[in-house]
Amino acid sequence: MKLYSKKRKSPIKILVVLTLLAGFAFAISKQFLTKKANDIIVAQIGDENIYKSDIEKKLQEVFANNQNSKISFEKLSDKVLELFCREIFLDKKIVTEAKRLGLENSSEVKDLIENFKTSTIRQAYLNNALKDSITDQKIVEKFNEMNSEIENKNEYKYSQIVVKEQAKAQNIYKELKAPKKPLKFVDGAKKYSIDVQSSANGGELDYLKESSLSKDILDNLKNLKKDEVSAPFQSGEDWYIVKFHDVKKTKPIEFESAKEYIRHLIKIEEIEKINGKFIKDYKVKILLKREAEEAVKDSTSSDKELNNSEDKNQNTEQNKNEETAQPEVPEQENAKESEQQPELQPAEQEQKL
Repeated sequence: MKLYSKKRKSPIKILVVLTLLAGFAFAISKQFLTKKANDIIVAQIGDENIYKSDIEKKLQEVFANNQNSKISFEKLSDKVLELFCREIFLDKKIVTEAKRLGLENSSEVKDLIENFKTSTIRQAYLNNALKDSITDQKIVEKFNEMNSEIENKNEYKYSQIVVKEQAKAQNIYKELKAPKKPLKFVDGAKKYSIDVQSSANGGELDYLKESSLSKDILDNLKNLKKDEVSAPFQSGEDWYIVKFHDVKKTKPIEFESAKEYIRHLIKIEEIEKINGKFIKDYKVKILLKREAEEAVKDSTSSDKELNNSEDKNQNTEQNKNEETAQPEVPEQENAKESEQQPELQPAEQEQKL
């Protein structure tokens, strides 16, 4: 009598079931291994898995100094995501190879790591100190302050010709004012002006806030009528001729467009305050006076050598001129002398001296 009514499963079927169960268990275990702390595999390059945490870490590196512009993982396009994956893959492979070669233990790498460590800790301190200092209220206050500074201010549009010498500026002005065939201002700027940026455009500049103009230029523009040309005047070390085009009121700053820029300005101001807290009124005392004095002596001696070299060069030139001034020396003899005593170049003379 049979103890079991059901048929026994064939060994092949049992093997298939066991294989499926093993595969399922492996898939579950792999998911748990790669999904620790909600981590997931984003991509695979060769035999290397790229995880979401790798991407987020790389994003933190890229935006380490600009947290306000940080982009989240979810907002990355496939093209950008691919670039990040390639960079992470290269990081892993190159670092592994560098460690294999023992480069991480070199003094150069250790110094770089130490420097990076110092700058990172310093940045961490600044971030911690600034986290509560840049408030929306401060941004609004700074915005109002900036708007009050440009209230009732003007912007000027004009052209300019800039030269170094007064005499040259006077000659250009005469050409501009010539009764017959006067020089066009555009042509004069292109031909004579040393200001590369404006001369390429015929001397014309876009609207500039009066706060950005020197007092000399602003005073001259205020006294000109439309398309009138000024007489030459000096501003700083250069001489100017300006042609007035237009003036308009400066528009108030729009809050939304300037918000991040204002935040940046406040950040700089707060960092200066933090630095000042540590530096205070301390003065730098240079202790290596001996080295500094030796450097001065070296530079003085080198200057003397250079002067002596120049004097000897001048004497050589003078002697050479005297020799060439003698009419009775035949050309053939001169040629022989020049072959026997070749003329020294200044660089060769300095080396011999």
